Amino acid sequence: VKRHHHKHNLKHRYEFLESLGKGTYGKVKKAKERSGRLVAVKSIRKEKIKDEQDLVHIRREIEIMSSLCHPHIITIYEFENKDKIVIVMEYASQGDLYDYICDKKNLSEYEARHFFRQIVSAVHYCHQNGIVHRDLKLENILLDGNGNFQIADFGLSNLYHSDEYLQTFCGSPLYASPEIVNGRPYRGPVDTWSLGVLLYTLVHGTMPFDGLNHKILVQQISTGNYRKPSKPSACGLIRWMLMVNPERRATIEEVAGHW
Repeated sequence: VKRHHHKHNLKHRYEFLESLGKGTYGKVKKAKERSGRLVAVKSIRKEKIKDEQDLVHIRREIEIMSSLCHPHIITIYEFENKDKIVIVMEYASQGDLYDYICDKKNLSEYEARHFFRQIVSAVHYCHQNGIVHRDLKLENILLDGNGNFQIADFGLSNLYHSDEYLQTFCGSPLYASPEIVNGRPYRGPVDTWSLGVLLYTLVHGTMPFDGLNHKILVQQISTGNYRKPSKPSACGLIRWMLMVNPERRATIEEVAGHW
């Protein structure tokens, strides 16, 4: 994946189709390349980025995603000129995992296992390359036209070494580990916890922590007090991944070899 500079106008490269959404700094549009391949194009206007730290995060996300090459991670290309940063991504035509589960209600164990293995293989690859995602959730996992899931949105990801701790509070509360919700330093196992929440949801069709309010949610996460599932599928692995103590929690390597 290479960085391209704005030698040609984007409108000559792509036929822009419908809008896919709008973010803080710009729009995401569906587009067609000359080859006929569909892509998603995210345009970020530099003038809208007031905070220098936000620019650092955007550039870090681009740098990290551009460095990754895995069948279950969205591929990106970057274009840039003085006015804007343009990110061209693979187009995931079937929406996200949240919508998929809402539509299907109950996945078979085979289907849950198949999708979970795809997601785990991508996270395992990230960790092998010194990257922690920190925001794994249903909405950040997209389904392509071939029925395969791909991880997207590395906006909160960071580089890390296995012997170093990170400090930043980030991620989505329903998927956040005990060490994150309690403001403690953390390492790669925060992703394993989020994957445990994902696996529970894939298998049982509901979230493990109900979080009626933030205080109750933090209490549930801090004590590992999740809803006991109604069926036994993957119970042992889920328990291992949702260990409150990160030293006792399953590593990504252990998860990859388990289910």
